[in-house]
Amino acid sequence: MKWQWRSEGDKFLNGAFFTESGPPIKQIKAPLKRNLINFKPGSYAGRLTRFSGALKCYVGRPC
Repeated sequence: MKWQWRSEGDKFLNGAFFTESGPPIKQIKAPLKRNLINFKPGSYAGRLTRFSGALKCYVGRPC
């Protein structure tokens, strides 16, 4: 599955931005609930990104 990232009605402050990806979504029916990320307020940012960061990748091995 190739992800399509969209922003709908989000508010960005202090130079924050979001780049949508993939082709326009042409799906008419509602997407499957398992493919959606529920809205969380900005106060959740630390919890939602706590495991983010650079990957430990090595030449010649899967990342």
